[in-house]
Order: sequence, then structure tokens, then C-alpha cells
Amino acid sequence: MITVFNLISTGLIGQLALPGSPLPLHCKGISDLKQYEVMIPEKMKTVAAEEGMRSLLKPARQGAMLEVLCSTENTGTWDTLPDGSAVWRASFRVPGASSVNLVFSPYQVNKGVRIYVYDKSQKIVLGAFSDANNKPFSKLATAGVPGEEIVVEIQVPAYLESAGAIGITGIGCALVPDIHPESAYDEWFGKSGSCNVDINCIADSTVQLVKNAVVRIMFNGTERCTGTLVNNTRQDGTSYVLTAEHCINSEDIANEAVFYFDYESPYCNGPDGSVRKTLSGATIKATGGKLDFTLLELLEPIPFAYKPYYAGWDYTGRQPASGFTIHHPMGDVKKYSKEEHPLMVDDFINDYNAGTHWLVNRWESGTTEKGSSGSPFFNSRGHIVGTLSGGLANCENPEKDYFQMFSRCWDDYSDPGQQLACWLDPIYQDVGLIGGFDPYRDLWLTGDTLSNIGKTETTTVERTGLDWGSYSGHNSAYHTQFAERFDVSGTKKMPGLLLDVARNYWESAASEITIKIWNGAEIPNQVIYEKRIFTSNLTWQAPNFIQFDSIVSFTGVFFAGYELEYDLPGDTFATYMAANRNTSLINTAFVYDEAGWQSLSDYTEGVVHSSFGVMPVVFDSIPETTNDPRFDNPVIVYPVPAESHLWIEFENVPAAPVSVTVFNIQGQAVLEEIKAVQKKFFLHVDGLSGGIYLVRLKSGHTVHTLRVPVIK
Repeated sequence: MITVFNLISTGLIGQLALPGSPLPLHCKGISDLKQYEVMIPEKMKTVAAEEGMRSLLKPARQGAMLEVLCSTENTGTWDTLPDGSAVWRASFRVPGASSVNLVFSPYQVNKGVRIYVYDKSQKIVLGAFSDANNKPFSKLATAGVPGEEIVVEIQVPAYLESAGAIGITGIGCALVPDIHPESAYDEWFGKSGSCNVDINCIADSTVQLVKNAVVRIMFNGTERCTGTLVNNTRQDGTSYVLTAEHCINSEDIANEAVFYFDYESPYCNGPDGSVRKTLSGATIKATGGKLDFTLLELLEPIPFAYKPYYAGWDYTGRQPASGFTIHHPMGDVKKYSKEEHPLMVDDFINDYNAGTHWLVNRWESGTTEKGSSGSPFFNSRGHIVGTLSGGLANCENPEKDYFQMFSRCWDDYSDPGQQLACWLDPIYQDVGLIGGFDPYRDLWLTGDTLSNIGKTETTTVERTGLDWGSYSGHNSAYHTQFAERFDVSGTKKMPGLLLDVARNYWESAASEITIKIWNGAEIPNQVIYEKRIFTSNLTWQAPNFIQFDSIVSFTGVFFAGYELEYDLPGDTFATYMAANRNTSLINTAFVYDEAGWQSLSDYTEGVVHSSFGVMPVVFDSIPETTNDPRFDNPVIVYPVPAESHLWIEFENVPAAPVSVTVFNIQGQAVLEEIKAVQKKFFLHVDGLSGGIYLVRLKSGHTVHTLRVPVIK
């Protein structure tokens, strides 16, 4: 059993979101996109450029928040689609910005509405946001989209009269002085000093555990700090995040903050990490004033795939003999700094009470920078004993950093709004310290990575008999689909899979690959799940984890693989595969061309026997959220009443073709059709007279009956 989520994660960016996708940018029947240009005042540029480097405090800035007043009435364009649904789109461009994010206010959307935010290429997509993102304070802040331009799309189903209350009051923009690598998902990747130590260069098990508690916080547009998910004595997973008061000290800032989980390079000194694991909005539970701390509570549930870990703490005030911090310097991926000597009690700047900070005299490894503010200082046992306020340390001279003492924040002040004790010890245990809490510890132990390639087998890219290419990718036989056969006992849940990528060259940044899961017995049959991803998001000569938008459940035999396109002749993609098994003759690999599916051994007439580097990640069970909050029933029908047509939409894709029978009130069948496996389909009822009808839907052994009025 292994945990695989530290591997390279690919796919769309997204906050707490539903599955789905925006419409194509250029779509028949949809108006041309209206672009609105928003300029950054020169004074803001000057302030952002200076970035407060003279201050000893260490939040990172280099950005601006622009106030706007946009709504679906005064901005953008509405269009009606053939199925009766409506779509609104608008584009905002900020010249000179390196990334753009939005603050929606108000944000109270109706059940069924989906909202997407993306760049002009639709390579970076946030959402779908929905009523699940509604909050009491009626705001939603998004993560950043790289570049100068951001597009907003609102999709409203035909059965709704309106989208709800939606406005845009803030456009945040980052102003990064130099260009970031094309392979980066985030504009701040690689911006920290070269002396910083990548978190995954540290093998220590305590470090690798507590790192999952550390989050990057983006607020006031593009300002950045670090925070820590913290445990409480109930150990109930209440989503408390501890950071610095000088980072977040008002409800408005907390409400609009965005929290990035698991933002780290997938391996030591590797490429940019995934920025898809974000949550938006928090409320302040306590903040220090003369003590530099703020305790926040997140207002969206933390999905299991974010790997939340609630760090333990120690408020005894005992002097740490050594320790370390984990932080996001400049907003970069997680870094590690180590102090091997005892910390001393000291004063920081006059803004804070005297004698309430731990002094790190000199870092033996790494440093801190702007953006590290609020990061935790862990003692050697992994307990939080302080949070970073600031100091003089940098790569050239890693000396003099000051951490607000956790013990002084505990109950120096009796007001619950100015102490940690009331919130982190709600049952008054007065224990002095507690360890961390992993709510999914037992779940991770049930996880497994399925592979048909043995641990001792050699992997290669087999091409025997081909003029060019590989049997696991683009080749002279023009195979378009590739699948691996698996057979499991019991029901399993799959949140994603690993592709062991051997070759990956793309002619265009828009080149795509489609990940697929099929049912079947001897060969792949029906597609039960698919997800398109950009090949540019895949790292070659490395395993890549592709996280699905929803959990795939299966029992027994299934097939997992991918589909390639040949539109761009320069594209070259292949996964590793087992070296030809000339002795055992075992084959689990299947290929598809114009003749259909064949096992690789049959296709090569017994010459090649192999398995592809496709490895599903499976669990016995997974905490699942509702797939789509708009569904109060497994099937919905609209418009109601119907006149000439109606749409029938399933919450989940049916497992088999759907037999549709419409009965009149006398029980006579007046319409019968067979629909292919699809989530949503169209039904003509213009030949029916007015009245009440029963629509029976039968898919396999599952039957649904709907009552539908028809008017004429």
C-alpha cells in the first residue's frame, strides 16, 4: 500500500469545485467575447515595485487590487443555447499583469448554476463554482490565472429563471518583474532565493508528515503569507488556520483570502507543483493586536485529496532545543529551513509586546523571505511553538528571524477574540501540548497502486515491427487508443491514475491527451469516465498522477488508458511498458486502430507481449461529496411543462443504454425510443397532445419514472 499524491499532479486548476467544463471559446450561436480593459494606476505600480523591502515583517506583495463594479447586467453578454440554457461571458484584461484573479461580491448563486474562470487558451480553468461555494458573507475570491487576461463564464440551466446574485468588485493582479517558465503553473514558482531548501529534499518522516499542515495564503489580491492548519483538543477536524496578525487582521481580508494546500514541487528540486488544491474564504476567530497571530476558520470543507493534516502544538513555553520551519518564500513552492541550536526569548519591533518572540539566531539550512510571514516553527517533535513575524534573514545572511511565541498567544489576554486557548482547547483539557491529527490516516492505509508491470521487470518503449514510434504511443500503425486490463475483487474507488511517461514532445501548447476508463471483459467496451488534459502538463521520464474530477467506482474487470490524436505530426507521446516477455508470454496491453480493439500480442501475431505503464490508484472507500448539488433526484427533466421537447438529464452517466417509454394517463405507451449511454439527451414530444404523461427510463436493472405535463 502506498500514498501517491506526492507525485506529479496534472490537469485543470480548480478550487472547491464541481466536475464540468466551460464552452469552447468560439462556439456557434455564442456572441463574440467582450473584453474590458482595466488599467493599474501608476502609483499602485510604484508601491508594488517597492514591495515593502525596508520592513522587517515578511509578507510578500508585488501586486495590486483594483476596485470595479461589474454585474451581469452592466458587463458581458448573455446568450441562449439550443437546449434552453443561458450562458454569460466577459473578459477582463489588465495590461502589465503577470496573473489576474477575481473577487465576486455579491456571490449567492442558485442551485444548478456553474461558474468558470479561465485564461484565453482555456489551458487554466477554475471551477465549476456553484451554490456549494455560497457563504454567509456573500463573497468568493478565486485563485490567480496566469497572464494579463481572465475570462468569466456563467452557465444557467433552462429550468432556472436566474443565476442568482453575482457581481465582481475586485480584480487582483500580480506584477512579477521577470517572466516565469512556461512549464510553471504559478507566477511565483522559482522566485525565492537559491539558498532555500526544497521540502521534498528532506527525508525526515516528521517533516514529511507536518508539511501537509502548511498552506500558502493569498490575500488583498496577490499578497502572500504562510499559514498552518492546527489541531484542537476535540481532534474533530475543525478547519483552523494559524498565521500572522500583520498578514490578516480584518474580516474583509479573511473573507477574500485564498488558501493553497499541497503546493510543493513533486520531487527534490523538481518542476512547479499543482496549484489546483485551493479553498476560498475564512473568518477570524482570534487575533492578537500586540501579539502577532491570527486564528482563522476556513468556510469551505477540506476535500480528502488535499491531504489535510492538523498540526500539533506546545504552549508550555519550554525553550526549543532545535527545530525547523516550512514556508512559502515569495509565494514559491514549500521550502524548509532548520535551526540546530536553542531558541532564545527576545523582543521584536515596538508594534508587539516585549519578550514575546523566539529568536532564531542563524539558520543552519535555508532562510526565510517575504511571503514566509505566518509560517510555523516546529520543535523537533513536530509541535508548533511559534509563527514567523519577520526579521533580517536572507540568503546572503540567514540571521535574526523572530517567531511569535505560541505560548504567549495562548491566554495572555482573557478576551476569547485575543487568545488561542478558547478555540484550540474547547474542552478545557489544559494538556500543555497535543500531537497532530490526520483525519484520513486509516483511509490512506487502504490505498493501493495497481500495476501489471512487476517490480523486477525492465521497462522500455517497444517498437519491434514498427517503422517509427512505440506501441505505447504515437506510431506508424496509427494506433489511437491504448488500454491496460485489470481485474479486482470487491468494489474499489479510483480518484485518479499514474501514467509512467517515457516520451512527451508536443507541437502545440494546445495538444491534448484523453485519459479513459472502460468497462468490458476481454476487450475495452464502454467508456465510463474520461478526462482531457494538456500534454504540456505531463513530465516525461517520470510518473504523473492525473486526478479525476469525480470518483470512479468499479468491480471486477476494467480497462484504464488513454487516447491520442495525430492532428499535429510533431507530437510524440509514449508511456513506458514492460520489456517484451518472450518467455512468460503474459500480455495485458491493448491497442485500437480502424480495425477495433486487439490485444498487443494478437496485433503483433505473438511477437510482443507486454503491459503499459498505466497504474490506477484505488481505495476500498473514499469520503465523497455530492457529485452535483442541483440534483435532488437521480434524474431531472426540463422544461416543465413541456411544449415541443424536453431534456432528460441523469446525475451520473447511466451504466447501459436507456430505454425510454412514454405512457399517457390511461397507461398506453405512446412513445418509445432507445438512447445511447449519455448523461443528457433530448426527447421530442411535439406529437403528443396536452396532458399528463409518465416517462419511464430503464437502464440495465435501474428504472426511473417521471411525471411530465405537456401543454399545447
